[in-house]
Amino acid sequence: MIGPIISLGIAVCTALLLTPVVGRVAQRWQVVDRPDGRRKLHHNTVPLWGGVGVYLGLVLGLLAAGSHCLGEAYADLAWAVALAAGIACVFGCIDDAFCLRARYKLALQTLSVLPIVLVGYYVDRVVAFGYQIDLGWLGIPLTVFWLLGCINALNLMDGMDGLASVIGLSTAGMMGLIAANEGHPHVAVIALVLGGALVGFLVHNRPPARIFLGDSGSMVLGLTVGVLGMQGALKTSATLSLTAPVVVMALPMFDVVAAVVRRTLSGRPVSSPDRKHIHHRLLDRGLNPWQVLCILGACCLMTGGAATFATIFRKDALAWITALTLVVLLIRMRLFGHHEFSMLRQSVRERWASVQQWGQTAVRSFRARLEENRHFPLDQVWNALIENAKAWDIQRLEIQLSSGVLWGRRCWIDPRFTEEKNCRWSVVVAMQEEDGRRCEFRVTGSDSSTPSDRLDLFTAQLRAFGAHICRHVAETDWLPLLEEVHFTPILHTEPQRKAA
Repeated sequence: MIGPIISLGIAVCTALLLTPVVGRVAQRWQVVDRPDGRRKLHHNTVPLWGGVGVYLGLVLGLLAAGSHCLGEAYADLAWAVALAAGIACVFGCIDDAFCLRARYKLALQTLSVLPIVLVGYYVDRVVAFGYQIDLGWLGIPLTVFWLLGCINALNLMDGMDGLASVIGLSTAGMMGLIAANEGHPHVAVIALVLGGALVGFLVHNRPPARIFLGDSGSMVLGLTVGVLGMQGALKTSATLSLTAPVVVMALPMFDVVAAVVRRTLSGRPVSSPDRKHIHHRLLDRGLNPWQVLCILGACCLMTGGAATFATIFRKDALAWITALTLVVLLIRMRLFGHHEFSMLRQSVRERWASVQQWGQTAVRSFRARLEENRHFPLDQVWNALIENAKAWDIQRLEIQLSSGVLWGRRCWIDPRFTEEKNCRWSVVVAMQEEDGRRCEFRVTGSDSSTPSDRLDLFTAQLRAFGAHICRHVAETDWLPLLEEVHFTPILHTEPQRKAA
């Protein structure tokens, strides 16, 4: 117990003492954030590179904890986190200094998370509500996507004094509790050290901030939090409980989703900055920075507490309901997300209207093509009838067609039977149009136990075929089908249905 406490103290003191030094270096090299009167409303230039102080506090804290023999699992994970976070910190410093374009920034973020995956810290399976999903090789890109999502979520939340630090501190604390409960003390120690580094940095980053995290800090913080979320909620060596990390990060991820929806539906690039994030909305309602910090920190503690409770008592539904309730309340109270939800609803309505219009056009086109091609050869109809007859155990099927002076017939007999020997029942179905066209079916069956409802269904099929033949099949299509053709007018009487 003494080791983690010492590591916590070292992380706090390192970040507390080195952050002002880093700030002076950034100020000298002009790596600063200047107010623009639109998004950046601070009064003076503020140095960046605050993430360097957080990273140094994290690394020294991890080294101090490793000296107390926490085991091989801690050493491997701490080494991977320190390496990946160091790469992320360097890339973030470059971005702070040169304001890289979004595509280059995303490429550097991807490179920074690759060491985590390459050393084997990725997920093969996920579990939610008791159901396990095997990911296989998809676990690697999904792990990269999760880490990138955490990095950018914390990056977007770093738009107000102390906000990213407070959210990172509450998230790390809750993930440490979850890891300790799940039997991963080495992950809990890393979360404790990260929290200590953030506490030391927050002294200089609280409103009014004397230094900002910058991309160097948000990348370090997001990557480390993402790794803690994965490793702290593992059920086995590669099976992740999906509820804990997602619910703990519910608020930052909601802000990311809202930003993507807002910018996409307004026709702007996803990477374009704006002043419509959740902290901006709360500030615009007249709240001061300390009030916004308290509200958003309380929201993160609520989702984190729900995730922790769900992990302890195995109640995943409670955590998801809590996160969903928070999102719904923010939207209903018009604190955040209402504008994006309205845009999304309007977009869905427009898309649905266009789909309906496309569907109606497609139906009209289909009907037109059907009308054009309705005179298909009669042998296709006959073959379909034979297939149905086989399915209904029909012994003999005969069709008779007549129109004015033309009359003909064709007969099919199941080769398993003779024409007369096994006849048990017979049915005659006839249809006639006003122009004199007539189609008549004569059917005999071999099974005396055929139920009447089954016979009625087959009769209905015959009527449908006969109606189609009378209305749509041309007389010239009859001749290749019929076995007997007569051109003498024949008078027909309406046949009656009979059953033997």
